[in-house]
Amino acid sequence: MGVGRVSMWLLWTTLLLVLPLGGLGPLLCPREPFYFLIAITKMLENKNDGSLYTPDNLLVCPAETLRCFRLELSVIGFEEGPSVGIVVFRLQRLLDALGSQLWVIDQGPCPPCEGHPQRPVPLFLAKLLELLQGTCARDLPSA
Repeated sequence: MGVGRVSMWLLWTTLLLVLPLGGLGPLLCPREPFYFLIAITKMLENKNDGSLYTPDNLLVCPAETLRCFRLELSVIGFEEGPSVGIVVFRLQRLLDALGSQLWVIDQGPCPPCEGHPQRPVPLFLAKLLELLQGTCARDLPSA
């Protein structure tokens, strides 16, 4: 039994275990937005001292809240240049896809993005992480 056979056996075993769990099907809570959010946070570190409109209540108007986060991410991408801008753009595309899968209608009336308080960028990113985590927690199957 060569190394190639062991690797293939391990690959097929992993695939057979993951498939019944929905691991390769359409994910309700993909990992990629988390990866890009972490990348943006690391790229910024202590560089950005600005503030962004940051929704406090993430349960009211979730689609509009996600849209506000998406719009404010554009500010980060614009201010920080192309290297951060590319990562922001990819995260925005993932948030668009996530929003279209998770929320159909809002519970109006929803405040405009500019109606939210301005918070430092690290707090803005932490709130976006909280929104993504809350979304994933709601989509987990109950035991």
